[in-house]
Amino acid sequence: MFSLFSQLPRKPEDMKAHIESLTKVVLSEEHSDIFDHLYSCLSILDTKSSSMLSFNSIIIAVLAIFMTRTLTLSEWAFVNLGMASILVSALLLLSVVWVHWSTTKDMQNPQEHGHHLLQVRNSRTVRYRLAWYLAVLSLVSLSAFLMIRFVAGPG
Repeated sequence: MFSLFSQLPRKPEDMKAHIESLTKVVLSEEHSDIFDHLYSCLSILDTKSSSMLSFNSIIIAVLAIFMTRTLTLSEWAFVNLGMASILVSALLLLSVVWVHWSTTKDMQNPQEHGHHLLQVRNSRTVRYRLAWYLAVLSLVSLSAFLMIRFVAGPG
């Protein structure tokens, strides 16, 4: 999944074959529409994931500040639960925004290509949703921590 050169034609003859396959896809109205729709779905997931990564970075910073203080056991537990869940959320989001390119082989079989893109969309959607739930869990943990601090009062 995370191979640096995956899905990239590297030799001149592979690049030529890729251009030829891509041309066929673009000229095929049915395949082109499916291709465009599924890639727009992936773009939406990329945009949402990018926004959530920015949000997660703020929560990570807030939790990191609280982690530098002396904490009670319950405060420590909520801050660490929040930090663990937000970090897993960020890792999931990074896997969602991994660049996916259709290979030459993908474009030579329109049905299989559409099926593969749908699988990519579905797996990224599940990872995005899981990351979203973990971000919510982190916020709940942060809220619980703040409630404990508020009830305990200053000092």
